[in-house]
Amino acid sequence: MRTYIVNVFVVLMPSFAGAVILPKYKKTLLFKNRDMAIKDYRDEIFYDVDCFGIRGVDNVTGEAGGLAIGVNRNGLAIANTHVRNTPDPSYHTLTEQLLMFAKDAEDSLSMTVDHLQKGRKYQWGNLVLADHDSMLGIELAGSNHSIEWSERRVLRTSHHIMLDTEETLRSEGTAYDDSVKRVERGYDLIRQVSTVEEVFTMLGDHGESQGPTSICRHAGPTSEAATTMSYAIEIDYDTKSGRPRIVFHVAKGNPCQSNYVAIPIIFPADDEIMKRATQFYPF
Repeated sequence: MRTYIVNVFVVLMPSFAGAVILPKYKKTLLFKNRDMAIKDYRDEIFYDVDCFGIRGVDNVTGEAGGLAIGVNRNGLAIANTHVRNTPDPSYHTLTEQLLMFAKDAEDSLSMTVDHLQKGRKYQWGNLVLADHDSMLGIELAGSNHSIEWSERRVLRTSHHIMLDTEETLRSEGTAYDDSVKRVERGYDLIRQVSTVEEVFTMLGDHGESQGPTSICRHAGPTSEAATTMSYAIEIDYDTKSGRPRIVFHVAKGNPCQSNYVAIPIIFPADDEIMKRATQFYPF
């Protein structure tokens, strides 16, 4: 296992994440625009024999840990978004555990429910999970959770759609309204997505204007948070071997201004495979 560590202090991580299944191409795409209030952020890669991902950063402590987005050898892909700071452990740790031990989205849900029933709590956030034929959103708020199943598409930003947390979030500023507008724009776009290229176009979208409500987020008067990295995990199930072919796409900075780098992710991974992936990465 190799990790590449950079110390950072994060002010805000709203983010935009989702997934879509393209049945015509037998592909699943999971994606995330990672938003932070710092411009010089450097990703920390996690790559071991059976799992690849990007380290999360605890929005409360500023410490790196868990995974913000990742994929395992079974073709299970997970990304998360931040909703609200609490003293509880970060949902990044749950994301990593699911990618390390779960086989698919259904298995991940069972593990999550088991964790919560045993008394574990997590900061408020959303998980988006996708495999070859289904996807789901898991909303987290302490020990509470809610689930959205879908066969085609799921999106989440920095609020809960199903959990009854609107009143709390609205009382803390304008972030809730911005998040609602952002996810609504996302759903307008993702309904039209039918190719991999259209996923990239969506991630660079500004709608009516650049700002905190656009998919490709730019800093504005009410928030300094902007998209610092954009990711898309492309999982191709149309293979003769029966094992999925995985490509990790990453763009540094706002995706409207950057090109995506395509990095093949190979499992089981050895030191040479891990090193090659890191050399391609746009730090």
